[in-house]
Amino acid sequence: MTEALVLIQTYQFWIYLVLGVAALVYLRSTLAWLRRYRNAIFGLERERAVASLSRMGAMLALIIAGLSGTFLVANFVGPAVPLGARPTIMPTVSLLSTVEATPAGEAASTFVAATGVPIGTPDSSGCSNPLATLTSPKNGDTISGSVDISGTANIAGFAFYKYEFRDTRGGGGWQAISAGTDPKTDELLGKWDTSLVPAGDYDLRLVVTDTSGNAPLPCVIRVHVAPSS
Repeated sequence: MTEALVLIQTYQFWIYLVLGVAALVYLRSTLAWLRRYRNAIFGLERERAVASLSRMGAMLALIIAGLSGTFLVANFVGPAVPLGARPTIMPTVSLLSTVEATPAGEAASTFVAATGVPIGTPDSSGCSNPLATLTSPKNGDTISGSVDISGTANIAGFAFYKYEFRDTRGGGGWQAISAGTDPKTDELLGKWDTSLVPAGDYDLRLVVTDTSGNAPLPCVIRVHVAPSS
């Protein structure tokens, strides 16, 4: 069910197009049978025209229901689909990065390392987009306890936003904190209870997605989580 909702939201344009063409075809047929009904002389011709008009009307009603259902799913139900069912729009690893070769004698020790590889300084260039950016906390801030996450998430064709974190010590990917389906402009996006994670440095990012499943470069900042008092 969840996958179907995501597919409808993603391919809503083509669904509208197909149903629209079908509606035009049946509307044209309905008008043709209506003319036949008006010009019919014999009762048998009128009965046939009435039956055909009933069929055309039923099909038009189904098409209208399909258009209405697609609109509701694409604009209201689809954005509320759990984030786990959606693919991550932006890759977490650059496809342009160069992989360094590892000598054969070191391969075993690399794979049995107990800790992940520390993550370098994040690319914060996405924060320069005024329509999809974090304003609080700021890059380099020290935070603790329950923290307000503020910013702007209001791109063209807005669908939803989500904010995530990852441990800079490596060993894990991005983990969703929360999300929203209402556009925001320099206001509260939600909260992050940092008491649920160990103290240390974390990357925090905001991802804003439109109704076609596209997203600009995420805004990524680095913050230090201090022990909760």
